[in-house]
Amino acid sequence: MATNIVKGSGRFIKKRLRDFAGDYAIVLVLILLALVVSVIQPKFFSVQNFRNILNQISVVGILSCGMTFVILTGCIDLSVGSMISLAGIVSVTLLDRTGGVPSIFFTVILGALIGLVTGLIIGGINGRMGESFMVTYGMQSILAALALIVSGSLFMMVTVSKGIYVEIGKGLNPIYIFIMLVVLCQFLISKTRFGRNIMFMGSNPTAARLSGINVRLNTVIVFLLAGMISALSGVILASRVMSANPQAGSGYELDAIASCVVGGISMRGGVGSFINTLIGVAVIGMLGNALNLMGVGTYMQMIIRGTVIAAAVTLDLYNKNRRQMGGL
Repeated sequence: MATNIVKGSGRFIKKRLRDFAGDYAIVLVLILLALVVSVIQPKFFSVQNFRNILNQISVVGILSCGMTFVILTGCIDLSVGSMISLAGIVSVTLLDRTGGVPSIFFTVILGALIGLVTGLIIGGINGRMGESFMVTYGMQSILAALALIVSGSLFMMVTVSKGIYVEIGKGLNPIYIFIMLVVLCQFLISKTRFGRNIMFMGSNPTAARLSGINVRLNTVIVFLLAGMISALSGVILASRVMSANPQAGSGYELDAIASCVVGGISMRGGVGSFINTLIGVAVIGMLGNALNLMGVGTYMQMIIRGTVIAAAVTLDLYNKNRRQMGGL
């Protein structure tokens, strides 16, 4: 009997180790990469370098929080990159006329309204990944065109030298905002009825609807939140570089999606947390920084980043199938 207990314990430990390795394989590989890079480039673990990493990931990190809400419901939002561009242009345009606080406020409200429209469309058709992909792809084109029209296809410089608009993107303030947003969003997702509802929606929308959850309303709220957060990201980016570019957000939506997936957010919805998002953003940021320190060329970096993202999606599917089979 003792032998059976030992064997059972051994199988349990092996299963837990296999589950841990499956869930965090990407993170473990990149930690190993960080250790290797630190040997080749000792300054990788310097305070200044980590400050650089934090500055580089802050805008993508904030944007990824909005994307996390959307992905947890089993949807996707391709319009957030164009939202960044439009928000930067709008906030800089309003800055001279209204001042810093009103400029930020009205830009975030604009993001909320655009997110509201997107959510009403997707919620109205009971959309999931495929439908939200097409709707937000269309919205991406609309917002990108608006950014070019409002700016006249030109860069716009921030003309003020002090005030909240300048301070919001200065130093480590963006990373403080990112961390506070992660804490707030994690509280919403884990401690509130709204959070439990969207996790249930992501796992099984039909069952959620039959259990009395207003799936359409919650979908609208999720896209509204994503719009607000995306607009805030655009303001912070413009403040950080003291200018607005009508194409500044190009590609940011893919970085946000990659950060979520690498961190462990399931593309099928219903699995993950904002802690996962924080991990994913940090991993992507450290990977890019490590490759730069090692002198890896731009094209090779693109190949490596693409490989990491593809591996993360593959692991996501593997883990989902493993859970459905009871961990066998």
